Amino acid sequence: MTINKSLLALTLFLLLLLFGCSNDTNDSGVIASEKTLPSNFHEVAFERETTPLFQFLIRKAVNQSEFEQTWNLYGFEDKIPNVSFHEKDVFFIGVHESGSCPYKVKNVELSSDNNTMTVPLSEPDGACTSDATPRTFVIQIDKEVSKGIENVVIVQNRVETNVPFEN
Repeated sequence: MTINKSLLALTLFLLLLLFGCSNDTNDSGVIASEKTLPSNFHEVAFERETTPLFQFLIRKAVNQSEFEQTWNLYGFEDKIPNVSFHEKDVFFIGVHESGSCPYKVKNVELSSDNNTMTVPLSEPDGACTSDATPRTFVIQIDKEVSKGIENVVIVQNRVETNVPFEN
């Protein structure tokens, strides 16, 4: 009888390890991602002053009207997702990526004082083409946390860039 209980306990433990601790949940807050950027991206994007000369464009939307305007500015084709702007704010983050190694946002990190949001872009596996194709991520953040964010740091290819954004 104790062997059956031990076997059952071991089975449950293994199932929890396999499924309960999975990182497949979307903790990143990403609600949309498309291969698109505003048509004037190169004129308005922030560009690093030192190599690598990455460009970024970040906008924040705090209500439905701003969200729809920014969604259209970035040229999204998918249906606009529902966001509860009583609880959430939304950040649009535009970057360039390799056409053969698309980026993903694994998790958004907030500093202990919630004034810096760090967005790590996934490291590519294997060899990637050196072309620059568009990518925009739409990330929702709790409104209470979002109002304190003053800095956005993008980590791309292990390089951190502090990117200004419009509130």
